[in-house]
Amino acid sequence: MKYSTNHLKSLAAVAAISVATLLPQTAAADENCCLNNYRFAGGCMVVASGSETCSSVLSYLNSFDSVGKYYCDNTTVRGGWTVTTCNDPANTQSQSYSPQTTMPAEKIQQNQPSIGTTPKQTAPAASDANLMQVSAPLQVQFDSDLDTDSQGAGQMVTGTLQQDLMDGDTVIAPAGSQVQAKIVPTSFWSDGSGDAYEIQATGIQVGDNVIPISGTAVQAQGEISTTGAHVAVPKGSMVSFETAAADPTDALQPTFTANGSHWMEAFNSHDAQAVATLYTTDAVLLPPNEPAVFGRDAIAATHAELFATGDFKIDIEPLETVIEGQLAYVAGRYRMWTDDGTLVDHGKYIEIWRPVDGQWLISRDIYNSSVAMVEAGDNQN
Repeated sequence: MKYSTNHLKSLAAVAAISVATLLPQTAAADENCCLNNYRFAGGCMVVASGSETCSSVLSYLNSFDSVGKYYCDNTTVRGGWTVTTCNDPANTQSQSYSPQTTMPAEKIQQNQPSIGTTPKQTAPAASDANLMQVSAPLQVQFDSDLDTDSQGAGQMVTGTLQQDLMDGDTVIAPAGSQVQAKIVPTSFWSDGSGDAYEIQATGIQVGDNVIPISGTAVQAQGEISTTGAHVAVPKGSMVSFETAAADPTDALQPTFTANGSHWMEAFNSHDAQAVATLYTTDAVLLPPNEPAVFGRDAIAATHAELFATGDFKIDIEPLETVIEGQLAYVAGRYRMWTDDGTLVDHGKYIEIWRPVDGQWLISRDIYNSSVAMVEAGDNQN
């Protein structure tokens, strides 16, 4: 992504870009706040002190325009956060934490509570049969109530498999096996305008092992909705899941997550050359209202020019990563702010990546601000 001087000047002309100010009640003592988010791949604990409360921390993380403070390992994930019980002994230890208004030199680490995940293990039976390669419906009866009014995204639930799951003549998982499922948000692009959910099956208990699966709820008996703003499935309900074969590109997802972190760290360090090294030599930058920028050297020069104009920081929040052979795209949102914590821009971006000598690099990069541009005539008296 590229942020030109002209674009920032236009943003500065927008009347009163306001940053929401949280006004929590003063806490009498430090408060342990255990938080959970499906996209954060687990949870974290924040120690709220001074004027901060768990409510104010939660409000900050769920506001798309929030910038300048660093919770949960400096996460850029906004929306979908819920408060959970601090039931892990590791989360009861006091931490020294003070929110910052600028990017800290080192990331602030927060303890991670034990929030259920599905270990990736193989089935003990039929060594030549892998459930992840099976595309078949699952009939599951829920063991407990599920309701998004009281259970947030990432909440794990269990059910009982009603029919043998087969791969040809081989029983992969017998009827009666426990099925693990969770609530998954589907509204990453809503910018805080409201969440929507679906139910996904994530694993089946077979003997002492949990076999990972990928299944989406597609049908339920009775007046039950398995997708939407409110998902409620009473205990004992029968739900059908459609499973999909394994995606071989899943193993590459951490690579793109790391690459995005490297880009953000280079930008926030004002290291134009480090930013440019994440692009191919023939990369093209496509900013709005300006000519395209061609090549790694020009990309480095463009960022150096920007960094000379002020102490800008950026948070990038990837929402979609799709990999198809020798091409991939990453789409997400960004927030840009100054060293005093003032939000100056926010919007969305798409990057096209391709591998070069074994390393994935950005080949095409486009971004669009969500802040209305001021017409040139509006600035004239």
